[in-house]
Amino acid sequence: MTPYDAQTALNVIRHRQEQTFDEYVRHAYSRPYLIISALGLFAVCSSFDLPSPWNTVAVLAGNGLALGGLFVHQRRAPVRRKTVGSEALFYAAMGVLLLALFWTVAIVAYFLSLPARHTLAAAVTALTAVVASYALRPVVETLIRRNGHG
Repeated sequence: MTPYDAQTALNVIRHRQEQTFDEYVRHAYSRPYLIISALGLFAVCSSFDLPSPWNTVAVLAGNGLALGGLFVHQRRAPVRRKTVGSEALFYAAMGVLLLALFWTVAIVAYFLSLPARHTLAAAVTALTAVVASYALRPVVETLIRRNGHG
């Protein structure tokens, strides 16, 4: 094998890694799954305003949407990779921030005497999650690139 052949082979490998990475990120941010997750989040968070047994139905429906969407999303993924520690920490931090946002909006709505304060907080949280996922996409891409392509 000549040095030229070796370099060409390495270039092809790098190109395929980039294609794999791009496909992973494209699938991770596909709109249908993002919408399903946001609807699941909204259903679970807004369930606090519903009387029993409807609050349980809303929690079950929301979790069903979120977990079912996640299952289908993972099964249809053209590229699979393991999440590394820094990515998991980032996702956990985003979850904590969304939880803090939900309760902050619910408390503010309570002090403003707004009706259905949990539903309002759920809507704000779900919309923020959608906007944040698009806004933070470059950060996630950088995390994934830094930790390897999987």
